[in-house]
Order: sequence, then C-alpha cells, then structure tokens
Amino acid sequence: MPVQIKRTFLRASWTLVDQGIASLGVFLANICLARQLVAEEYGTFALLFGGALGLQVVMSSLIFYPLSVRLAVAEGDRHARLTHASLVLALGGSLLLAGVLGLVLLAFGRGDLAPFAAVWFVLWQTQETMRRCLFANFRHQTAIIGDLVSYLGQVALIVALSAKGMISLPNALAAMAVSSTLGALIQFRQLGLAGRGSLSLPVVIKDYWSLGGWSLANNLMSLVRVQSLPWALAASQGAAATALFQASLNVVNLANPIILGLCNVIPQAAAHAHVHGRERAWQSARVYAFLGAVPTFTYYAAALIVPGIILRIFYGGQTAYLGLDMPVRLLVAAWILAYAVDMICSYLHGIEAARFALAINALGMLAAALLAWPLTHAFGLVGSCIALLGANLVRFAYSQLTLARMTSDERPRLA
Repeated sequence: MPVQIKRTFLRASWTLVDQGIASLGVFLANICLARQLVAEEYGTFALLFGGALGLQVVMSSLIFYPLSVRLAVAEGDRHARLTHASLVLALGGSLLLAGVLGLVLLAFGRGDLAPFAAVWFVLWQTQETMRRCLFANFRHQTAIIGDLVSYLGQVALIVALSAKGMISLPNALAAMAVSSTLGALIQFRQLGLAGRGSLSLPVVIKDYWSLGGWSLANNLMSLVRVQSLPWALAASQGAAATALFQASLNVVNLANPIILGLCNVIPQAAAHAHVHGRERAWQSARVYAFLGAVPTFTYYAAALIVPGIILRIFYGGQTAYLGLDMPVRLLVAAWILAYAVDMICSYLHGIEAARFALAINALGMLAAALLAWPLTHAFGLVGSCIALLGANLVRFAYSQLTLARMTSDERPRLA
C-alpha cells in the first residue's frame, strides 16, 4: 500500500472511530430519552437540542472551523499560543450563547430548564473546543478517551437515572453537563497547554472572522433548512408531532459518525493539498468521501428496505414510534443526497471557498422555506420529510455544478 494512501486510510479510520463514539453517544442518549420521557417532554428535548445545535453553529463557524485550518499549519510556539487564544474565545462565546439559550427558554415558559441547559451548553462547547484542537493536528486517536467519557458517559448517567426512577429532562441535562466536564478535563491535559501564553485576541478574532464569516452564514442556512421543519410541525400539530419527526430522524442519524467524521478531516486534508491546486485538493478530499460511502450507503439501503425492523429495534415493540416507515424512507433518500453535498462543502471549506458552499446551502434553505409550511400543513410529518428531500435535491444539483466549475478552472484549455 503506498505511503500516502496508508496515511489517508489511518487518518480516516481514527476520525471515524472517534466521531463514531461521539455520534453514538448522542444517538443513544436520544433513544434512551425517547423511551423514558412522555412524547411532549421528548418533543421539548428535541426542540431544545435543535436550538443548542443552532447556537453551536456560531461556535463551529467562527472558532472551530478557523482553528482547524490555522492550527493545521501553525508550528512551534505559535501553535500553542493560538490554541490558548482559541480556548479563551470559545469560553467567552459559549457563555454569551448560553445566555441566549436561557432567555429563549424563559420566553417559551420553560424557565425551569434554563439553568440546566445553559450550564450544559457551556461545558459541552468547552469539551468540543478541546477535541477540535486535537483534530487540527490529526490527533483523533488521542481524543478518543475524552470523547468516550463525555459522550458515552452521558448515556451511562441517563441509564443510571432511569434505573433509579429519577429520569427527567432537567436531570438528563445535568448528567450531560457532568460527562462533558470530565471529557474536557481529560482533553485539556492531553493538549499540554499549562503555562503557555496566548496570541493577541483582537488579532485572532479578526483573522477568525475573515475566515469563518462565510462559514457562519453557510451553516446557519443549513441549520434553518432542517430545523424549520420540526418547528413547522410543532406550530401546526404540537410538540408530539415533533417527537415523531425526531424519532424518524434518529434512524438516519445513526450514520452521522461517518459523515461528521469526514467533515472534520476533509477540510484539513484539502487545506494541505491546496498548495498544489484546487483539483489536487479535491482528489485528496474525494479519497475520504469514497472511504465513507460504502458503510454509509450500506446502512441507508437497509433503512430503505426494512425501516420497520430498525424502528422496532430502536424503540421496542410497544411504542408510538412504530409505523414511521414512510417518513424514514423519505429522510434516508434526503440524506443520501446530503452525503454527496456535505463532502463537496467540506472540500470548499478546506480551500477557503466557503462562499461557494454558502450559495449551495442558500438555495437549499430557500427551497425548504418554500416547501416546508404548505407541505407540512397539508400532509403533516410526511409533508415535512418531502420538503427536506426537495431541498436536498436542489442542493445536490447545484453542488455538482459548483464542483465542476471549481476543478475545471485549473485545467489547461485548448487554444
């Protein structure tokens, strides 16, 4: 096996293992809560978690993405000082966003959840920053221990609460906060940053904003495309309908470890290869995309053929979430298209061309906005899934055009 291919395979393997742990933890926590909480309360959790993911988009765009690109090429003392600056910015940003989360919960009459949700969000983002700093140097193997404690630890704590009859939404959020704290402490020690200085924060903020501004707009549009659907369902049919949507979404989300893992490593790989041109960068990114396609599409094929069996495995034989075969099939079709689009957008981020990814997701958001309300109002849950499938079809078509244009610009032309 050539050295470069072997290195790519090893990096991709550890990336997928680590992201598999993180996504498995989120997935199992969702399944446990779906089984233990009443539908209205689980629907509230789904909306809360979706909102927290929306706030994380700000962190991911303005801090996680820039640091992954800048730390990947920084060396020596500058690397350590830039890592310190990134951690300080992440802490400040997460505190501000946690305040927003708390105010929203108060506005919706769930002030009882506000302190639990705010503390969990800050600690979750702190741990996420640690793991992204490790990722920037392809230290995915090192990050595994902390992610095991953080993401699978929360599942263990939720299961323990359930066994003692103490499961509730506030207690679940507290358990998630505890596991995030432990994971963050482990990964901070692995970074070995005690006693190091920091770069000028205004300089880092300006640089990160110049790199992450496009990414922020891009990711917000991606978030609106998906999260507008459960909110439309909640507005028209109540929180219980949102629970049905989340239960269907959990099925396709089982493949998220692969997709998110690739999205974590492709920007760095493309950034390294970009010195040789955009086409070489795409060739590097494409290797990772192909590696992940086989297991991802194998699972998607099973979900398309026997969704009822998967739903029964996830939620048991006596549950309100059986009979979601059609929503699951529609969401799987949407996610098959999304896989190809996400790989291309990750490549675009790696070559600092996030504005093109923004255009792709802007079209997807527009399509979702036009389709979401009429289809949800007319067909309920199935209509929401159709709207998401239509939006991803638009994204897929435009992403193919964008990729062709980006790579063909560097090819020699005949006179």
